[in-house]
Amino acid sequence: MRCPVLVSRTAETAQLRDALARPSAGHGGVWVLRGEPGVGKSRLAASVVAEAEQAGLAVLAGRAVRSSAPMPMRPLGEALLAWLRTGTVPDDSRLAPYLPALGRLAPQLGTAPDDGGSSVMLVGEALLRLAAAIGGAGVLLVVEDLHWADPETLGVLEYVADNVRDVPLAVVATTRPHEAPVVTELLDSLQARGAARVVGLEPLDADDVAAMLGACLDGPVPDGLVDWVLRFSAGFPLLVEEVLADLQSSGALMLEGERWRVATGLEATVPPSFARSVEARLAALGSVAREVMEASALLGTDFDWEVVGAALAIDDRALAGAIRELRDERLVVPSGDGFAIRHALTREAVLATLLPPDRRRLAGALAAAVEAGAADGAVAGTGSEQALAELFETAGDDGRAAQHWLAAGRAALARGALTSALDALDRAAALSEAGGELDLEVREARLEVHALAGDLPQAVATADELIEELSGRSDEGERLVRLRYRLARALLAGGLWDEAEAALTSADGDPGLGHVLAARLALGREQEDLAVEQARAALAAVGDDRPEVACEAWEVVGRAARGRDVIQAEEAFEEGFRIADGSGLVLWRCRLLAQLGALDIIGRRPTGERLVAARSAALAAGAIATAARVELDINMLRTRYYELDEAMAAIENAIEMMSRLRLPDLSIAYLVRALTHGLKGDDDAMTADLARAREVPHDPALLDVGVPGHVLGPVSLTRGKYDEALTHWAAAVAAADRYPSLPFSARGLWALLETVLDSGGDGGAAAREAIRNGPQANAPYNRFVLRCADAVALGRAGERQQAEQVFADAEWPFGGREPWMELHARALVARAAAASGWGAPDQWFRQALDGFVDYGQTEAASACRVAMREAGIAVPRRAVGSDRVPPHLQALGVTAREYDVLELVVSGMPNKAIADRLFLSVRTVETHVARLLQRTGAADRGELAAHLTG
Repeated sequence: MRCPVLVSRTAETAQLRDALARPSAGHGGVWVLRGEPGVGKSRLAASVVAEAEQAGLAVLAGRAVRSSAPMPMRPLGEALLAWLRTGTVPDDSRLAPYLPALGRLAPQLGTAPDDGGSSVMLVGEALLRLAAAIGGAGVLLVVEDLHWADPETLGVLEYVADNVRDVPLAVVATTRPHEAPVVTELLDSLQARGAARVVGLEPLDADDVAAMLGACLDGPVPDGLVDWVLRFSAGFPLLVEEVLADLQSSGALMLEGERWRVATGLEATVPPSFARSVEARLAALGSVAREVMEASALLGTDFDWEVVGAALAIDDRALAGAIRELRDERLVVPSGDGFAIRHALTREAVLATLLPPDRRRLAGALAAAVEAGAADGAVAGTGSEQALAELFETAGDDGRAAQHWLAAGRAALARGALTSALDALDRAAALSEAGGELDLEVREARLEVHALAGDLPQAVATADELIEELSGRSDEGERLVRLRYRLARALLAGGLWDEAEAALTSADGDPGLGHVLAARLALGREQEDLAVEQARAALAAVGDDRPEVACEAWEVVGRAARGRDVIQAEEAFEEGFRIADGSGLVLWRCRLLAQLGALDIIGRRPTGERLVAARSAALAAGAIATAARVELDINMLRTRYYELDEAMAAIENAIEMMSRLRLPDLSIAYLVRALTHGLKGDDDAMTADLARAREVPHDPALLDVGVPGHVLGPVSLTRGKYDEALTHWAAAVAAADRYPSLPFSARGLWALLETVLDSGGDGGAAAREAIRNGPQANAPYNRFVLRCADAVALGRAGERQQAEQVFADAEWPFGGREPWMELHARALVARAAAASGWGAPDQWFRQALDGFVDYGQTEAASACRVAMREAGIAVPRRAVGSDRVPPHLQALGVTAREYDVLELVVSGMPNKAIADRLFLSVRTVETHVARLLQRTGAADRGELAAHLTG
């Protein structure tokens, strides 16, 4: 007897209504309903769904199911698939790169390659972007029975909780308090950092039970019934309904006219507990129906009735009759085209009645039926492998169970679900015969999982054990070679060069792979020439037969060259990319495209096309480490154009991803964030991040060069402190000389600073020659600043015409906005030109000043004004171009650049067209428009027109 209304829960409902109101304002959050089984979590969630649908929110709802090895992200897949039956994914450019990630939940949205890599963050980000793309009143995501969720689902929930604040997505989950310690720990952590709210549900009190009974009976409650029901239900709404239904069906509670009465003395017929209630209903069944119920319970809450029929050898008519009995006894309910057990508690009660011999017999029959269905193509995939493994294990067939656990582990590994893969493999190992073929296969698979997860000690220990065990076997030579190469690769990933060399020395039988791993070893030891030699030996050994080895060899060649010759590096990466693209090697295509994109950053007008393409490809492939590293490069590109808010938001996400998944390059991420803090003027935060970069595992060479050359030096530039910048750049160049293979594409600025400031007394001659003949001399920015330094030296020597020509060549116009570091080069040249009397220093100063103001580098602008006064050049009282700003807008603080944007907005141009016209980024235009709305008080773009003329 189902209660038609939600009783009580006033405070909880108020919190959830607040949750539903947030998405319409562009905000979101996570609310978790926590309570004992039967306390009313699902009915409260259903009430939320009903209100959400009435309010126009898109609703996605799914639930986890009980399983010893749950299918990765099952509740999320169920939620998305159900919504897609009536909903449509918006055509959104920000969502499009993440559709393959959603394809892991709903195959019709895209197919991600089975190349491994963790998908947790990708799916979390994809759900956030889907919610943002859907828009409207927002999105409600309901995840029920979180206590049975797989680790990947929990990881997605954590990622969403930490990043949903400004996304129109409300997440409501339900869970039990004591069944899953890992869920309890996660919720405690989310609560502590304010990322989720846990709404506790307690049993109903006497008044609430009375109200619930009145609603169920639709009339007055008979005397004594409230106390009796409360005694045996403990106030749990589910049990209130079950007990009431039992009383009615047994005839103890009868409807006479319009009033209910207790037909028999309740004291004489003590109602059973929930388990006894289920037992009573089971006892009322025929033998066939009872066996159908028991077999269905072994399959799960949602069961395949055809599999049950096949397992029990029951024809369709008899099976239909049995299910009809189960439905009449309220044990199963219709669910889509099939049936489901009415409650999870009902399934547990049924399983508790099964005797061990019956459990084993039924599990064996079900396993045979499921396996036959998989062979016929009726069921397939990780889920069927897990189901078979569980059934065979229950049936006592350890060998068959271990085979299917191994298959389930491999399938999870291919999907990037490393935690689920390891759990499945652990189950397989526990059931395998020690030292047997199956045991060896399981341990090899575990080695791969440990290596991919970055657990180097465990990977090495597993490999050492296997190698020792196989060394005495004459028939395992091929497997032994394979293991030694896998061990060597794991050691190389961990930077253990000597140990990796020993592993490579003992491996023999695959010359191509041996040479390419030796090349990686040489590269790690900064032996670039040897690395190239070994890589080319690998290319010669494999020819066209092993494209994956060829791709790795070309990557080594490119990495060895990039610190010395950008052109050679690009040629090597392009050759590897060509092979990967032609051979369908998705992960290698991502990696090499990322390497090419990283080279683009050092251009005069750096663009992000290849980086964006690499990120999209990596996301689609599930190559999370590659995607994270690309994100760092894109952030560095953003800082080149001083898009600091966008850069900071992105780097925060990247650090979160790297920290949670233990990805490499976390130290680099801290450097990038330190630079962003420094450019924003937050020196304390910058210093803290520099300290963090040294606390985590890091490459000392990278920090020796990166801290002064990529953080402290650029920050000093933005503040117009050129003497301080020179000190930092000199330290970076000195460090880079000790590590010639390390890329340092901005090293050329040292030559210009030395030439202009002449700290060494030789007019910067030594610095210019060091840059001209040193690594990466052909990098675009290095060539530019070196030519600037040459022009300064020529002007100082009295070669005015030649100096002007050299600087004109260096300044050769490029399309797009001028990066702020080039503006500082122009300011330095202007200072030297004014002192030596050549060129057009007044024009160059004004161009630099206008750029500093536009970028918001106020200290650099002030230093530029001081230099102009010292050179006897008239300094504008306001920023260049501000005389065009009408007085009424000047009074509001509107800048010259904002006025340029205002004129184009009023003319009807969209932001993208404005960005192209003014050589700005779209993000910068959006910032200018937001400031105009704030300064003028206009409600929208349309109202800005009234402020143009005052």
